[in-house]
Amino acid sequence: MNAERAKQLDVTPFGDELAHAAARFLKENQWFDGLGAIVRAHRDYTGHGLFHDHATGEFFLARSLDSLPRESLFSFPDGPGFTQWLATQTDLALSGRIPTGMPQFDRDPDNQRITRQLILDHLAREDTA
Repeated sequence: MNAERAKQLDVTPFGDELAHAAARFLKENQWFDGLGAIVRAHRDYTGHGLFHDHATGEFFLARSLDSLPRESLFSFPDGPGFTQWLATQTDLALSGRIPTGMPQFDRDPDNQRITRQLILDHLAREDTA
């Protein structure tokens, strides 16, 4: 039974507060070449990341390679659309376990996906800087 629980992911929506904090983080922090990012930092495939293009104002979720976006999966022209979408997301919804019919998004379930903890970890780093 414990193994079954470990396979379950949180279905609690991220909520407005976390979504707004993530958008602010993406806008205020520079990752690389005009991008703000909440993404894993290592070589090769780095899963899904949240990005903000400082030049265009666009927010997007993308598959990433070497911590940089390679394949945009969802994009939002502005902060309000992004925060509204992110506030309704859950660890389970972004895990890839639930087929969406979008092969690019459904690929590699549970492999370095966006989670509440990933967002919180990035926000915590900002607080200690």
